[in-house]
Amino acid sequence: MAIFRLATLLLLSATLGAQAHDKATGVVKQRMDAMGVLADSMKSIAGQLKSPSPDPAAIQAAATALRAHAAGNLTKDFPEGSLSPPTEARAEIWQDWDRFTALANRLDLQAQGLALAAGNPLSGTALKTQKKRSLKELAQMPPNAVFTLIGQTCGTCHKAFRTKK
Repeated sequence: MAIFRLATLLLLSATLGAQAHDKATGVVKQRMDAMGVLADSMKSIAGQLKSPSPDPAAIQAAATALRAHAAGNLTKDFPEGSLSPPTEARAEIWQDWDRFTALANRLDLQAQGLALAAGNPLSGTALKTQKKRSLKELAQMPPNAVFTLIGQTCGTCHKAFRTKK
């Protein structure tokens, strides 16, 4: 059920955000497009995890796309003060750059872990905590559990650093 709620939220965000992309330019458009790739990857993974027979290769491909837009590839799209409309970024990003960078790096680690865990059996239990996990731990987890962690990381970042439109 958590995967369904996350997928619905991602779909709604992507639909509303697509309208703003039309007016964006420069680095704001670049990062909005990158966020669109992240949302599309999350939707793809959610679809696989809801499938009666998830395709590990498809999960790995989507996790690799997440990694391509995480860590330094994510933070480079946020040069200080880039708040031109229709950005959804908040100034708090640059006021708490270390936390923003840590979340971008956590996304990278979790996406790498998901790629490694893609072929593991699914779990019927939901994770209740966002404790820090190593790549080795992530690689041994059920892919739906790692996906939940990724969703929590995205949600934490959006709550702290994204405006609500």
